Amino acid sequence: MNPAKSLLRILLFSLFSHCCVCADTIPQDHFIKDNDEILVSSGKTFALGFFSPGSSRNRYVGIWYYQIPGNIIVWVANRDNPIEDNSGILSIDSRGNLALFQRNQTLPVWSTNISIAGTRNSVAQILDSGNLILHQSDARKAILWQSFDYPTNTWLSFQSLGVNVRTGVDRVYTSWKSPDDPGVGKYSFRMNPSGFPQMLLYQGSTPLWRSGTWTGKRWNGIPEMTKNFIFNDNFVNADDEVSFSSDVRNASIISRAVVNETGVFQRLVWNNEAQRWIDFYSTPKERCDF
Repeated sequence: MNPAKSLLRILLFSLFSHCCVCADTIPQDHFIKDNDEILVSSGKTFALGFFSPGSSRNRYVGIWYYQIPGNIIVWVANRDNPIEDNSGILSIDSRGNLALFQRNQTLPVWSTNISIAGTRNSVAQILDSGNLILHQSDARKAILWQSFDYPTNTWLSFQSLGVNVRTGVDRVYTSWKSPDDPGVGKYSFRMNPSGFPQMLLYQGSTPLWRSGTWTGKRWNGIPEMTKNFIFNDNFVNADDEVSFSSDVRNASIISRAVVNETGVFQRLVWNNEAQRWIDFYSTPKERCDF
């Protein structure tokens, strides 16, 4: 057996053997502490818990792939408000919001911060899609808030990019500041809904790359989107919404898109046999792509 793979399995076993897995929900009057407690989605695809990125000692609440090595973070709650110790507690507050508190503080470090009418008996749940939702605990289980509407640097299948005029939600993907700091960085990937909508990659307010317009089958600036594409692409251009989603056709395929700290937008696919991420496509290939 490959010694490197053996060591990796030992390290992963050591890591997860010290974790307390707390199902996939945080109901009212329950919480998870920063002491290796994590939520794991029902199919064991994603986990939610506390982490420190890179060489940083700051603590954040995030979502990562549960069974893929490398601790790949796909979403961060308190990305610009780190906790400097291990006193963090994630719970449902008295208003029914999911909130992150620090020791000896009454105001949350981060919260879903929505107005909840009627019963405030809500539940937070991590799904196999990687979406963290806050829903009512009654039979309807109406979704009150979801992390897919507030992305960080990673775009997952069944997540969209773009603007919902009715709700005011603008799903924009922004890079981390550095591998040690998940705070909002200087690069963003967003939908420009004006005229003929396009996807654009920005450095601050300066556009670096654009997708071109939608042809009816693909973006004309992304030739990799062929008829044999492994993704099911859906572009919506309506009065109340301009958005794009790109979901895997086969549930066995694991894919993510990332706006990284160097200003590159990458679409990656997990190769389980090689145990590594394959670069499916990336942009811009040249700085003159705009």
